[in-house]
Amino acid sequence: MVMTFTETIGQGVLYLTSAFWSLYVLELGASLAMVGLLGFIQGLIRVFLQAPVGYLTDKKGHKRLVVWGGFIASFAPFVYLFANNWVYLIPGVILEAFTNVVLPARQAMFAFAIDPDKRATAFAAIHTFFAVASSVLPVVGGYMLEWMGLIPGMRLAFLLSGIVMLVASAGRALYLREDFVKGDVPYEEFSFKRVMVDIFEPILTLKALKIALLGAFLFSMAAGILTRYSVVYAVDIIGLSKVEWGLVAGGMGVVGILTRIPIGRMIDRFSRKMCIFLSYATRPVVILAFAQSTTFLQVLITQMLDNVFGYIQQPALEAFVVDVAPTAGMGRAYGALSMIPGISLTVSPMIGAFIWESAGAPWAFYASASFIAVAAAIILVRLQEPKKEASS
Repeated sequence: MVMTFTETIGQGVLYLTSAFWSLYVLELGASLAMVGLLGFIQGLIRVFLQAPVGYLTDKKGHKRLVVWGGFIASFAPFVYLFANNWVYLIPGVILEAFTNVVLPARQAMFAFAIDPDKRATAFAAIHTFFAVASSVLPVVGGYMLEWMGLIPGMRLAFLLSGIVMLVASAGRALYLREDFVKGDVPYEEFSFKRVMVDIFEPILTLKALKIALLGAFLFSMAAGILTRYSVVYAVDIIGLSKVEWGLVAGGMGVVGILTRIPIGRMIDRFSRKMCIFLSYATRPVVILAFAQSTTFLQVLITQMLDNVFGYIQQPALEAFVVDVAPTAGMGRAYGALSMIPGISLTVSPMIGAFIWESAGAPWAFYASASFIAVAAAIILVRLQEPKKEASS
């Protein structure tokens, strides 16, 4: 309960600014390529640290990593608040990366507490709380920007976000209880090679996890482009206002509230593989429809559909990791699930900017659809699920 509440308010408040982040960066003097560069920097921090954090999760426990990661990330909004040039956003981007750096510890802590027969439903339940925030805060943010102007409105939003994140961090430190029990481990002399092999053991030994990660890597190539540039495409190319884009983001949140738990139940009832494939196979169609949209209603419908079908893979993958990974390696498996897609999230914004500026804005979205289509084919042909034990 403490984990769910503090994560909901501490991470959910980011929806106040995230829908308009790229517009803020551009307003501070950056080019589209520099927007991609900031995403690259943040992703690089995640890539280098998430696997070691997964290792520490399995060896040292969960609470300290969750508390300190959240506390460090809490200072990012204050850096954004005082930046008067896009270059000064870089320290904040590095700090904010710690929100996702400790994701393996948060996921492992949550996985330890859930019923094995309701894994996807449990993950979907916590995602539903985030959907509540994502349905309301982008609309509030859009009206703030229209009322105050882009820069003053974003700075007020950053101030509020930083305060809420600090309060959430204090709540974790005071009330979160450690659920990790360290067993007796014989003393071994430190070996860098042994530690590195240990960190990546799940990737090296679990074939099913390798295939799932390859699909997630390609899926995230598209996600990195869509996250950074959808708002720019909607506002600058299609012609939506900031309020309209806020309403689109809010509509996506409402759809999330209504569909997250039913999707989780569907995943628990049916095959993880087919649910991941369904997500990957349908999303390219929705992305192509968005790229051809010309009105607010078309954008709203395509983004709401994208929110539903793009989401299915998330709890399915999180539950799949619990299915295939041993308990002692749960943190490292989640570290791999965060790190490998994180690599593509790191490079894809720059790739997207290059395609946008060299071939035209729609082609960045055509490329995104292609990445996910290949991922769908890989999952359909190569992924095999572990056999479920018969219930006694």
